[in-house]
Amino acid sequence: MSILCSGEILFDFISKSLNKGLGESELFEKRPGGSPFNVAVGLARLGTNVSFLTKIAEDPFGKFLLSYIKDCGINTDFLFTLKDFRTTLAFAAVDSEGKAEYEFYRDNAADTQLTLKDIERLDLDKVSIYHFGSIALLNEPTSGSLLNLFEKFVSKNVLTSFDPNVRKSLIKDEKTYNKLVNNIVSKTDILKMSDDDLFYLTGEKNVEKGLKKLDIKKEASVFVTLGSNGSMVYKNGEYKKVPGYKVEVVETVGCGDSFMAGVLYNFQNIDRYTFNNLGLKDLEEFATFANKCAAIVATRQGAANAMPTLSEVLSF
Repeated sequence: MSILCSGEILFDFISKSLNKGLGESELFEKRPGGSPFNVAVGLARLGTNVSFLTKIAEDPFGKFLLSYIKDCGINTDFLFTLKDFRTTLAFAAVDSEGKAEYEFYRDNAADTQLTLKDIERLDLDKVSIYHFGSIALLNEPTSGSLLNLFEKFVSKNVLTSFDPNVRKSLIKDEKTYNKLVNNIVSKTDILKMSDDDLFYLTGEKNVEKGLKKLDIKKEASVFVTLGSNGSMVYKNGEYKKVPGYKVEVVETVGCGDSFMAGVLYNFQNIDRYTFNNLGLKDLEEFATFANKCAAIVATRQGAANAMPTLSEVLSF
């Protein structure tokens, strides 16, 4: 049995030009990334049995990513390669005012081409938790295929996990997107989002009020990341803030994904009965572990390469 993560896989090109936006940046560093993929790498580094579902281009970038996946110890039974398509590229920079800028290049991208026929070939009985989300939901046929798979796992009573990881610049139809996300939120078991995601979805800056505006599934475990303020856990109308850790921040790319990996690590051996009966105290312990994962990533150059090992987290 393994945790299955699905969604985009790409290369992040991170600006190395201090306080310069994308247009002014002169130097970029290439790193493997993509939110669900970062989570998969994070889980593998923590020693978890994890698989990744996506389509990978057979271009030079894709060939490297496939090799990287194998080197990380991620199961490849759910991977497909695709000729005549490209690897998604993302460029990121922080300008002089501290504002993060992102540009995604996804034309003819392989990870947007996952089909229902691909899903039919998969052995779903090998999956203990299904995690998905992020920009993979914005492009067909991948979006519809991942949603179809999500519904299959819901019907099989397999634990599901979702992180919207909202990227506003890529959303073309906000009404349709919000409806899609809210439908997933109402059915998922483990929900993780940032306070910015919550504000986008609810228009509410107060986290507690924002959570109460969402149609969250009864007995779902909810985690909200709060940046330098740590995180919050929420279940059945009750919530608790979990302090973060003060570190010398190098970069925050991948911190939320590392947090998600830390959360899922703690759920990996939990059955449905135990899951339904978890209390805030349990979720607080899970969030404390996940906060450590995120804090470690913040001290490094981010994305997949920055994910910590279990020994690093335990000794933090």
